[in-house]
Amino acid sequence: MVKVRKVVMSKNHLGTMEKEMQKWLPYETNGYGFGKLYDNGVAHITHVCDGGPKTERASIRCSGDEEYATSVKEELRKQDPDIGLLGEFHVHPWNGEPMLSNGDIKQLMDLKKARHWQFSMLMTKDGFQIWDVIDGCAHKIPCQIVNSNISKEGVLDRILKVTQNDVLTGKTVLIVGLGSGGSAISKYLGCSGIGKFILVDNEDLEAVNVIRHEGGLDDIGKPKTEICKRLIESHNPFAVVECHRFDTTNEIERLEGLAAQADLIIGSSGSAKVNHIINKISLERGIPAVYGGVYERATGGFVLAVLPNETACFNCLFKMASEAYSVDKEAANRYGLSEDELHQQQGLWINITFPSLILCNAALDILLSKKLKHNLFLYDSSMEIRKLMIIKSEECAVCNKETWIKSVSETGTSEKSVRLSSIRQKLRVILKRKGESHEH
Repeated sequence: MVKVRKVVMSKNHLGTMEKEMQKWLPYETNGYGFGKLYDNGVAHITHVCDGGPKTERASIRCSGDEEYATSVKEELRKQDPDIGLLGEFHVHPWNGEPMLSNGDIKQLMDLKKARHWQFSMLMTKDGFQIWDVIDGCAHKIPCQIVNSNISKEGVLDRILKVTQNDVLTGKTVLIVGLGSGGSAISKYLGCSGIGKFILVDNEDLEAVNVIRHEGGLDDIGKPKTEICKRLIESHNPFAVVECHRFDTTNEIERLEGLAAQADLIIGSSGSAKVNHIINKISLERGIPAVYGGVYERATGGFVLAVLPNETACFNCLFKMASEAYSVDKEAANRYGLSEDELHQQQGLWINITFPSLILCNAALDILLSKKLKHNLFLYDSSMEIRKLMIIKSEECAVCNKETWIKSVSETGTSEKSVRLSSIRQKLRVILKRKGESHEH
């Protein structure tokens, strides 16, 4: 049973409702909205009509013509069989916030017995709001008003053949961190046809952020989550976007609850501490994750894709042995990666978009269940991209805990003392290049 999570409609439809209100002043009036309901909970209103010839209107009540609404629906279905009756619009011809009355709530509850998805579009002289009724209580439904009549197929036409929209529209992506990199990631993934986004960040956009953020000067002081929500919806109104503002390090259980809804987690906060929290949630719940970061001064960056219990986790590269979350020097040197190089990449100072594009590409491969040829990507400003396959460390205290505890017991060292010491992560790197088996 699909629950309506968002409604998309055009300004023309809103104008039709306003004309009906003006026509019947001072009486209440109504009408109907028809369109399509998609699997991700987006209801797209494509047609609006008046209440019909049998509508009963009074100063504080109105009763619509259901027979007329059914006949309009049947005519529309001759053109498109997927169109259905989505909701009723109702006009309260007075000033004030559009709120459902007790009578409106009862009426909607009765209608939902036959059409569980039905909602109420309520207009007053001062505003417009869409409502649903759940367990007898009224709940607001987000609504996006677009400038013209559009279709989902029209908006996504240029990407339908390459993105497998039938798969992506059913996917949910959780993005944690919406700074420079996260804002770019949200925009690019928003243009891919993904059905739902859950955005998490705890900050407002500041003036110093603008030069390296998808938000502009007019967005200063606004929550980064809301800015990125607007970015996604401005390109794809058929995506559902939830915004959550909280400190993930202080509300881990809340983050776990959101992650449980996701098919993929993206760590773009630039915080190693946050990424380690995501890493733990990812492994425990079996949810794939992709992490991204850049060098200082944006001279390059890294992207790490993690398939739980299959590939190396975040801790395999960036261990939890110290407050600095330092990189294993031995492992870094063995594969031609300087310790400073990987360590500096953890600071998300991005003012370039290449690492974000690489991350988005890896994210889409995971969502489309494509086999990963590489899970670590290292990019630098000379336009070179190194692609590596990192397998799990045999002594990782997070993704290989049992083996790690066994090795600790055999050496007679306690788990706590090892965590506080410099843990050596043994990473095996296999390059999937033709004719090559190792990279030095």
